[in-house]
Amino acid sequence: MLKKVLILLFGLCLWFIPAPEGIDPQAWHLFAIFITTIFSVVFNAFNILVASIFGLVVSILTGTLEPVEAYSGFSDGIILLIVMAFLIAKAVVKSGLGNRIALMMISRFGHTTLGLGYSLMATDLLIAPAFPSNTARSGLLFPIVFSVSESNDSHPNHPSSKDMGSFLMFVSMFGIGLSSALWLTAMAVNPAGAAIANEFGLNIHFGNWILAAFVPTLVSAIVLPYVVYRIYPPNIKNTPEAPRKAKEHLSEMGSLSRDEWITAVVFSFLVLAWALSDVFSIDKTVVAFLGLGLLVATQVFTMDDIRKEGEALSTMIWFAILYTLSTYLSKLGFMTYVGDMLALQLLGLSWPLAFVILVAVYVLFHYLFVSQTAHLLALFGVFLGAGISAGVPPYLLAFMLLFATNFFSVITPQGSSCNILYISSGYIKPQEVYTYGGLVTLMSFLIYMSIGSAWLMLVFH
Repeated sequence: MLKKVLILLFGLCLWFIPAPEGIDPQAWHLFAIFITTIFSVVFNAFNILVASIFGLVVSILTGTLEPVEAYSGFSDGIILLIVMAFLIAKAVVKSGLGNRIALMMISRFGHTTLGLGYSLMATDLLIAPAFPSNTARSGLLFPIVFSVSESNDSHPNHPSSKDMGSFLMFVSMFGIGLSSALWLTAMAVNPAGAAIANEFGLNIHFGNWILAAFVPTLVSAIVLPYVVYRIYPPNIKNTPEAPRKAKEHLSEMGSLSRDEWITAVVFSFLVLAWALSDVFSIDKTVVAFLGLGLLVATQVFTMDDIRKEGEALSTMIWFAILYTLSTYLSKLGFMTYVGDMLALQLLGLSWPLAFVILVAVYVLFHYLFVSQTAHLLALFGVFLGAGISAGVPPYLLAFMLLFATNFFSVITPQGSSCNILYISSGYIKPQEVYTYGGLVTLMSFLIYMSIGSAWLMLVFH
């Protein structure tokens, strides 16, 4: 209750503070609503759905936004794309195709603990484009990691957890962030970031996202498991039983079922259609609608399944609201004003130095956030505007901030909702995430800022 009261008082104080010179009072009041909504989530006063609903209600009742403006996010194609893709992800899980892919990777590459870690990473990278929720994706990968660990006598909340389980859990946990950085459709907030970048005249789509992310993300996926293997080593290095057990599970599953065949075809169609959507001017959201329609029409995913997915509706509500509030902050000039203030602080600095400072500060700010979505919606537009004003190449900065939104997910235990699942396994302790998660985030930062920047400058020159 104390947190709720303090957040309310903070919002009221901010509301009644006169708008700084250069900011329209409407923009200042919307900022007060938006930042109070974000802080109520950051400091766990309300969950993100409740906080967003209150933000919407206050913005309308105070006249800060007209109802038609406040509700505009609910009809936005990006929001609908996320919901459709979320339901498609559930169909992939239900059909058993996702589990089969994971077992195939383990049976092929799981002879050593390090190889098993790489197989989990590769599995995640392959299935990620059909999973716009890293929470949903972790829900598929986590049971596999857990069962593989236990089958090799590495048990949670036991000294044997360090034999294998802790290493595999940690690799899978930070792998979620890397796979989300690789694909535009692998994380719910990625399309929102692309839409905000569009406000600055940048056209970020499925094709140029994968082009930009391919090199630094794959380098990270190759380097980081080995780094963790050295700094957070498993006691057991060889896992001869893992491939055999995976093959046994595959044998029990038999050949591809009807539902798996249909899902595989639809999955392949979606990936191809999204990749070529800009070439042939195909709306990405209608592609997702078509994919879901095919899965429902063939009874791979039923209406009963859809009715059970209340999380999809919840996601649509809070994401639509926060996206709308952030969008109108930009339209009302608030983001431009703050960006100009940040740009003033960067005056006199070379653009490479300004670039490094902006991305580093953006990453460090995640210590204050429990949501990657809230972080991006609150800061991405501000930092992008400041960097462009300081002369940083727009595509370079936009992509690097978007990638950072994903790879910094393990900087703290609460840095991503996925982390909670892995930490609750009994294999990883929260204080270990602060230590090793911080180191992995630092290594990711160095790889993306060096190799990634050079690659981006080459392909977007």
